[in-house]
Formats: sequence, structure tokens, C-alpha cells
Amino acid sequence: MDTSDNIEETNDPVLDTSPTMPDENQDNFLSEVEENKEKFSSKNSYKVLARKYRPQNFEDLMGQEIMVQTLKNAFKTNRIAHAYILTGVRGIGKTTTARLLARSLNYETETINEPNIDMPELGKHCLEIMESRHIDVIEMDAASRTGIADIREIIDSVNYSPSSARYKIYIIDEVHMLSKAAFNGLLKTLEEPPTHVKFIFATTEVQKIPLTILSRCQRFDLKRFDHDMIKLLISKVCEKEMVSIEDPIIDLIAKVSGGSARDSLSLLDQAMALSNDGNISEEKFRQMLGLSDQSRIIDLYEFISNTEIEKALLEVKDQVDIGIDPVNLIESLGDLIHELTRLKVTDSNDDNLSLGPEGFIRIKSLKDKISVKHLSRYWQMILKSSSEIKNFSKPLAALEMAIIRMSYISDLPTPDEIIKKIEENKTESSEKKSPNSEVHSTIKIAPTASEKPVQQEKIIEENREIDPKSFEDIIELVRLNKNIRLQYDLENNVSLVSFEKGKIELNILNNDEKILITLSNKLQEWTNEKWVIVSSSALGQKTIKEIKDADKFELQSSIKEHPIYKKAIMEFDTVNITSIEEVPKLSLVSNENNDKNDTVEDK
Repeated sequence: MDTSDNIEETNDPVLDTSPTMPDENQDNFLSEVEENKEKFSSKNSYKVLARKYRPQNFEDLMGQEIMVQTLKNAFKTNRIAHAYILTGVRGIGKTTTARLLARSLNYETETINEPNIDMPELGKHCLEIMESRHIDVIEMDAASRTGIADIREIIDSVNYSPSSARYKIYIIDEVHMLSKAAFNGLLKTLEEPPTHVKFIFATTEVQKIPLTILSRCQRFDLKRFDHDMIKLLISKVCEKEMVSIEDPIIDLIAKVSGGSARDSLSLLDQAMALSNDGNISEEKFRQMLGLSDQSRIIDLYEFISNTEIEKALLEVKDQVDIGIDPVNLIESLGDLIHELTRLKVTDSNDDNLSLGPEGFIRIKSLKDKISVKHLSRYWQMILKSSSEIKNFSKPLAALEMAIIRMSYISDLPTPDEIIKKIEENKTESSEKKSPNSEVHSTIKIAPTASEKPVQQEKIIEENREIDPKSFEDIIELVRLNKNIRLQYDLENNVSLVSFEKGKIELNILNNDEKILITLSNKLQEWTNEKWVIVSSSALGQKTIKEIKDADKFELQSSIKEHPIYKKAIMEFDTVNITSIEEVPKLSLVSNENNDKNDTVEDK
């Protein structure tokens, strides 16, 4: 039966096979999308300088000649270790070196098919390894994968042969972040890995790695970049990037980067972005880093040293207002103090602060106006203030207090200067002295009751069987025999009533009769003679302690009448006598005006 007539016509667009009408705007729209995509891709294809100028072979590694030479000799003699550990500061090239080492281990070309440090051309696996996408070179970040489970993955996979390369290489960055269990789990595999497996570790804190791990690896300490190396690196990059940069800015970058190649290139990248015309000015660069202008730091130092506190505080406020961090400001002032001190004690003419000719002439003139002792005092105050500024909630307030302290202390004389001044005036005052006043100019300390010459002490020590002839001799004998308790009681708790050979009469002030028995037994032991120690209620002499206190009070009273003490009071607000001791001279400072008859000073 023909059913064609019963088929109804449908308007379903899905079943409609008629051609679509062309849209004139469709091609333009699609092409515009592709064009915008290409523009967006080109804008975002910029590589930062630190990645763009990564070393591509071992010859490009700057400052690591010892490591390169060691590896080169090891590869030539086929003494290739199964594990390496690379240490050094941030941005020194540890990860880059690890990839270079992985590339050299798997280096393969049409003519070379063995591990090779010299890589004149890209090998079969080089590009993929340097781009960190090779299937046989596994990079792991230990900072994010610290547990034993992550290490088990490595342990389980080491037995499988590499897919295409010569060696299967595991690069573990920041390896010190691994847990204790992870380190322990790695020990056996790290000690005896399969012949086709190599390990390369990188870390900034090698002291945190267990010794059991370190002993299984060849360790290479990557050298920190010095000032000249960073200058050379930046100059090469600027030449390739066609950027003009001044030497003071290069010096600043080298100083701020702290020996890190990556940090120096990152700072250069930021400086290039700051400048539109390709010329980078030092002033803008300092503002970008929040660093102080060195000429203004010299101005601040002069205000402090001249006690111009208002000007110093105004200078600090102005610099903080333009964005200078208080910590950077106090550190810049510390750098200036260090440079002044270094120039003061050496004959060097190096401009380590990059001050320029005018600034360097200024600090060379300043070093002649201040002593090393004053500079050392400033340095100690800056070290203390730097910690205060970092820890205080209001850094500007802490910085201003530090500046005020430094300003007030700048005009105070040092102790040696005070002593010299006093000694210079001694001669004049000694000419006006009368014979009756001689006792006031020369203070001598008489030995107290328990003090004896050194020679007598030696005699007693050599011959303990002595014949005490006074109560003071008894106390000295007790002291030499190191009976501290008995010595304390005899000096503080007894009063001597009478003394004769073999018999001592004492008034026991603390009613402790054991003192008499102990003293009697000890004297018989030390002198081989019997001593009778009797207790008495009669009023005896002063105790040894009372005698010492009276002598000390009398001596202090004499010192307070001495011209030296009166001069010290004039120089300082508060003067206290804390101790008195006999010394050969008034001070350590050699002075021809010193009175040779003076043998005692107060401290």
C-alpha cells in the first residue's frame, strides 16, 4: 500500500535538511575571536627575567666552578653518584642546577649516547627536562608533599625502568620539609637504589636534614653571588634587554638582593617596569624599594651628632612620609655608622655605600670629627633600636625615641675622656694643697681585720701547724681551712671578750653554744694543741663585721671628700660608690700627669 499520501509534512527543524542561510557576520565574529585570542596570548607570553635568563648549560652557571669541575671529572671517569644534594640561599640556582644535572645524565644525541656535562646542542630529552615535563624526570615539591605516603609512591615506582630516557631521576625540592617518617622511609631506597634511578635533592636549610640522609648523598654547596658577580649578571641582562642603568642602581640591587641571582633579576624586572623610556633613575628606584636617600641619611647623622633634635625628628618624619620604612631608615643609619667606623680604623677609600663623589667626601670629613668610641656607642644603640622598631606596634614612635636617645648621648663624654679631664686638673689642684690636706688627695685602703698579705697566706697554706697570736689569726686559719660556716659565725655572731694562748673568751650573740665546741675541736685539729673556749656574758669588742662596716664607712666618707669624686659629681647627675678595690693606677689610660703616690680609686 502506498502511504506516501498519509505522511504529513513536518516543520521540525531537527529533521529539516534544507541548507542554512549564510550569516555575513559569523565569519567576522569567529575571526575576531581568534584574533583577540592571539593578541591575549601574545600579551601574556612575557617571561620574567629570572626565567628568561636561566642557565641552559653548566658553562652558564656563575660562581660554581668547583661544583662544575667535580661533576665533569666524575662523568669522565664514570664515578657518577646515585644521589646529590644541592644547598644554598634562595635564588642561587639549585632547581636549575638539578635540571641541568638531570639533563646531563640523560643526554642523548645522534653522536653522543652517554652521560655528558658538555652539552653543545639540545639532546633528545633536553627540552622536556628543562621545561619540567619529561616522564622519566619526576619533580616533587616537599613543601606541599611532606608525608610518608608521598615517599611510598617513589619507593613503589623506583623498580620500574625508565620509559625513554637513560635514568629515572627524582628531583625533590625543599627536601628539608619532609617529615621524620618520610625521611626514614626513604633511607633504604636512597642507600641502595636500582642502577637506573638517581636522586637530586635541593634545600635552603641543610641543617634540618638528618645526617643519615646527608651521608648517602654527594653534597654541593652553591656559592652565594658576590657584589661583582651580580653586577656582571645585571650588566649582561641589561645589554640584551637594551636597557640603560646607572652603576649606583646596580650597586643597590646587588646590596638588596643578598647574593641571590633570582632576587637581583626580579628587582631589575621591577625597575624596568617602573621606567617607560628605558632609563632608570636612582631616585625612583630608591622610592620603589622604600630606601632612604644616602645624602639625607648623612644629613640625619649630622643632626644627631650636633644635637639638633628638632631637625633630626623633622627629617625622620619627612622620609617616613614619602614611604621610607622606619626599619629601613634605622638600618641605613647603621650602614652609615659602620662605614664611618671602617674608614676610621682603616686606610680604605672604597665607597661601599655608593654615595657618589660628593657623598663620599662628606663622610670622609665626618670621620675626622668623631672617635671610634662614640661610633661604637651609636652602633650599639642602633642594634637595640632596630629590634625595638620591628617589635613595637608603632614603628615611627620607636624610631623617634631612638633618634632622641642618640642625640642626647652624642655630646656626653666617654668614661676615658672624663678620667683624662680629671687627671689634667689634678696637677693644678695638687699645687694648691697644703701638707695638712695631703690625706684628702691620697686615699689608701688599710687592710681590714680579716685581710693578710699574700706571703703570709702562702706560709699558712704550706704549714698548717701555726701558732695563732690573735683572734684575727684564728679567723684567718678558719678561712684557709675553708670552714665557711664557722668563719661566718666568728665574724658575725661572736664578740671577743679576751684572748690568750690556749684560751679564748667569747660573748655568743645568737646564743648558739655549738660555736664554742666546734671552734675548740677545730683548733685542736689544726694546731695540735688544746684550746679552751669559754662563753661569757660580758660586753666584748665589736664583731669583725661591725669593724669592717665602720672601716668601709670611714673610707667612703674620705672618698666623698676627694677631688676626683667631686669632679665626677659635676660631670654626672647621680654618682654612687658600688665597690672599692686597690689598683696600681687611677685608670687604664696612660698619662704622665698621674700621681704615682695615688694607689686607690673608687669605682
